[in-house]
Amino acid sequence: MNGNKTNCILLTVFFILAVFCSSGYMLKCYKCALSAGPCKTNVTCSNDLDSCLLLKIGEQTISDCFKYATCDIAQLKEQFHVDNFNYKCCQKDLCNMSPTMMTSKAVLSITAIMTTIWILCF
Repeated sequence: MNGNKTNCILLTVFFILAVFCSSGYMLKCYKCALSAGPCKTNVTCSNDLDSCLLLKIGEQTISDCFKYATCDIAQLKEQFHVDNFNYKCCQKDLCNMSPTMMTSKAVLSITAIMTTIWILCF
C-alpha cells in the first residue's frame, strides 16, 4: 500500500514537469496579425528574434516574434504606426497569448493532471 502511494507521488511529479517545463530549443511564439479572437497559430522564431510580442490595439491584437532590445513604446509606435496601445514582450515559449486563452489553458492543464492522478491513485 505504501509503495503504491510513492508511485503515485512520483507519477504526479513527472506529469507536472512534463506539462510545465520547456524543452530548451528555439523560442516559439503565437503569430497573428490584427486578430479579434485568440491567436492559435504558432511559429518558431528566427535566431535574431528573441522574444514574443503581444500588442493590443483596442479590441484587436497582434502576436508575433520580436527583438527584445527594440521592444519599447517608441519602436512599436514607429513600426506599427499606432499611438494608443498596450504591449508585452516576453521570452518564454508561447508567452504572448491573450489573457483569456492563458486562463483557459491553465484550467485545462490542472484538470487533466488532477483527473490522471485521480484515475491512477484511487
